[in-house]
Amino acid sequence: MDWYFPGAGCTVLLADGAFPVHPVPLAILRAAGTLICCDGAAAKLPPGMEPDVIVGDGDSLPAVCKERWRDRWVHVAEQETNDLTKGFRYALAHGSEAVAVLGAGGLRDDHALGNFSLLADFAMQLPAIRLYTDYGCFAALTAPGGFDVEPGQRVSIFSFDPGQAITARGLEYPLDGLRLSRWWQATLNRAVEPRIEFDFEPSAPLLIYFPYPASLAAP
Repeated sequence: MDWYFPGAGCTVLLADGAFPVHPVPLAILRAAGTLICCDGAAAKLPPGMEPDVIVGDGDSLPAVCKERWRDRWVHVAEQETNDLTKGFRYALAHGSEAVAVLGAGGLRDDHALGNFSLLADFAMQLPAIRLYTDYGCFAALTAPGGFDVEPGQRVSIFSFDPGQAITARGLEYPLDGLRLSRWWQATLNRAVEPRIEFDFEPSAPLLIYFPYPASLAAP
């Protein structure tokens, strides 16, 4: 299942949302090659875990953390972007290729929606990008392609371009040139083949969501 685990050594961006509790994002966090915390997320790390870098405007980072990790704090004062955007830009500037985003959901729905949409903004520069919640994984596709899955895997598809024609194979409910004007239109599908393939006009990335199967445990 090539959407599942990015492998040890990837860059992890820990956003300041709900700290993960599911074994999949926790395993990814422990296996991080570089851990970039978005501002106050650093204060949520469990004992014994250290950030490599803290990036943000500092408004949610406690003073004790600023002092403790003063040599790791990258202060970006501008207010035109959120802290996860700042984290993405730091990762790009320092050569990251595979990036896993954790902690982007929970606490505030508006923050969560904004964070999820950032996958589409950065997918062209970071093709190996994933966002993991406590319930599943979002992957971005910037060009026609697919994923290896277990038959029965649940799948939802989201488009950022309502004029984009999408064809999908290997699903219980195939898509044939479907244009998604609403986010609900291609949700709650299911894989019936060991690989699902997507063909679409690459005017905007597709977001593919995979809820974790009940049997899925940490690698």
